[in-house]
Amino acid sequence: MNITIFWICVITIIGFVLRFIGLDKDGGLWNDEYISWFIASAPTFKSFINGILSQCHMPIYYIYLKLVMLFGGNNDLVLRFSSIIPAVVSIPIMYMVGKEKTKLTGIMCALFTALSSFLIYYSQEVRFYTLLFLFSALSLYFTIRMLKKPNKKNLIGLIVSNFLIIFTHTIGFVYVFFDVIFICYYLRKLYKKAVNNISIFTAILFLISSPLIIKIFTTVSFSQWWAPFSFKRVIQLFSDYFTPVISKILLLENIHSIDFNSIFLILPLIIVTLVFCATIFDKNIRRESKLGLIALATLSVLIIASISGKLVLESKYAIEIYPILIFLFCATIDSCEKVWFKIAIFVIFFSFQIMYSISPYYAPFLPREEGNKYVAKLLNNAELKDGDFIVLTYYPKDRFEKYFNFDKYNVTEIHKGNFNEYYSPAITYQEAVKIGKREYQGAFINSIRPVNEFTGDTLIDEINDNIYFKVKKGQKVAFIFLDSVSFLDENIFGAIVTDKKAYKQAPLLYLVFSNIRNEIIKTLPVNAKNIRYEVAGAWTLVSFEY
Repeated sequence: MNITIFWICVITIIGFVLRFIGLDKDGGLWNDEYISWFIASAPTFKSFINGILSQCHMPIYYIYLKLVMLFGGNNDLVLRFSSIIPAVVSIPIMYMVGKEKTKLTGIMCALFTALSSFLIYYSQEVRFYTLLFLFSALSLYFTIRMLKKPNKKNLIGLIVSNFLIIFTHTIGFVYVFFDVIFICYYLRKLYKKAVNNISIFTAILFLISSPLIIKIFTTVSFSQWWAPFSFKRVIQLFSDYFTPVISKILLLENIHSIDFNSIFLILPLIIVTLVFCATIFDKNIRRESKLGLIALATLSVLIIASISGKLVLESKYAIEIYPILIFLFCATIDSCEKVWFKIAIFVIFFSFQIMYSISPYYAPFLPREEGNKYVAKLLNNAELKDGDFIVLTYYPKDRFEKYFNFDKYNVTEIHKGNFNEYYSPAITYQEAVKIGKREYQGAFINSIRPVNEFTGDTLIDEINDNIYFKVKKGQKVAFIFLDSVSFLDENIFGAIVTDKKAYKQAPLLYLVFSNIRNEIIKTLPVNAKNIRYEVAGAWTLVSFEY
C-alpha cells in the first residue's frame, strides 16, 4: 500500500474514533437539533415541505437526514451518527485539497480536519454543519482545480458543490458569489468561454434559490437579536477554528487569569496569528494566499449583516470559509524553507490539539446542556398526576414531545414566538421584536418593585386566569425555565433596566425571559406547599402543590 494512502487511512480512522466518543448525549436533542428531527420525520410530503419553508435554512440537509432516518430509524444515536458520516468523508477530501499544493500540505490538512475540536463538536450535533463543511471542502478543491485546469470535469464539480452549498445554508450564496467572482477574475483573459459558463450557471442557481433567500432575509425572528455584534466575536471565530477550546460563550471575555483553558486558548491563537501574517508576506505561497480573499470577503459580509442585526456572528454560520483557512494555515507552514522551523510549528500546534483530549472540556465530552430530554427528566421527577399544570417558558411543548407526553396535563406555553401576548397583546410579535425594548421598559421597571408594592401586569394576570384560579387543592403546578436565557436575577435585572447604557446593550431575549422567570417566582401563591427546585442541564424546574 502507498505510504501516503496508509497515513490518510490512519488519520481518517482517528477522526472517526474521536467523533464517535461520547456520541450518546444524556440531554438528548436540543432545540435546533430537535427542529432538524421534527422536519425530517414529517409523515407526509406536504408537511415535510411546510416544515422546511417554516425554517430559515435550505432543504438539502433535511432531505439527507430523512434518507438516513428511512434506513436507520430516528433514535438519537442514529440522528447524531448522520453528522459523523460527512465529517469523516471530509478528512480525505481535505487531503485532496492540500495535495493540490504538496502531499505534505494534504496530510496536514487531513490531520487538522481530523483533530479539529470545532468539527468534532458539530460532528455530534444533528445539524447541517458537517455536511456544509464537506460541500465547502469540495468547492475549494474544484476552485483550485479550475484555476489550474479549467476543463469540463472541474467546472461540473465546482457547479455541483456550489449548488449544494447554496441549498444547504441560508447564507451560502455569499460564499458562492465571492468564489465565482474570484474564479472569473483570474480566468477572464485566458478562458472567456469558461468564465461565461460559470457566470451563466451561477446566475441560474441564484434565480432558483432567490425566493427562499428573500423569504429568509425578510423574516422577523426574535432569535436574531439575542446577542449584539462585537469585534471580539471575530477573534472568537478564529479561536473556535484553531484552538481545542470550544464554548458557546465568548471565552475571550472570561479570561481573568492564566489557567488550563486559557493556555490552550491563547498559545494556539498566537501561532495562528504568526502563520497568517506569514501567509500575507510569504512569496512561496502568494498564489494560494489569494484564496484568502474569498474568505475575507465572505466574513466581511457576515460582519455587516451582524452589525445590522440580520444574524449573530458565530463560527458555525461562517463554516464555508473554514476549509480555506485550514488550507492556508497548513500550506503556509509547508512553504517554510527552514525544515526545523516547519517541524517545530507543526509539532507544537498539533500537540496542543492532542494534549487537550485528556481534558473533561474536550469537544466529544461536552454535553448539550439545553437538551430537551432534561425537561422530560425534570417533569418525570416532579411526579405529576393527571390534570396537573405545566408552564413551559421559551420553547413550546412540541419541542419536547419526542421525550414527554403532555396529553394528560394542563399546559401553558410562554415561548419566544408568543411572549408579546403576555406583555402587551396590542403589539404584534413583529412589532415586539423591533420596538419591544422601548415598549416594555415601564413593565420591566414595575416588576422590580418589592412584593408588597408590585401591582402585577398582563403576565401575572394570565398566570392567574390560566392556572391559579383553576388549580384545585392537591394539584401540582410545575414551571420550566431555560437558565441560559433567563439568568438575570432580580438584582442584576433591576440594575440593567434602570441604567440607560446597560439597557441599550442588553439583548431583549434575555430581558424578557429573565423577567418572566423573576415575576413568576416572586408571585408564587402564599399557600403553595412542598415547593421544589431542581436543575438538569441548563433547565430549572420550580414546582409546588396547591
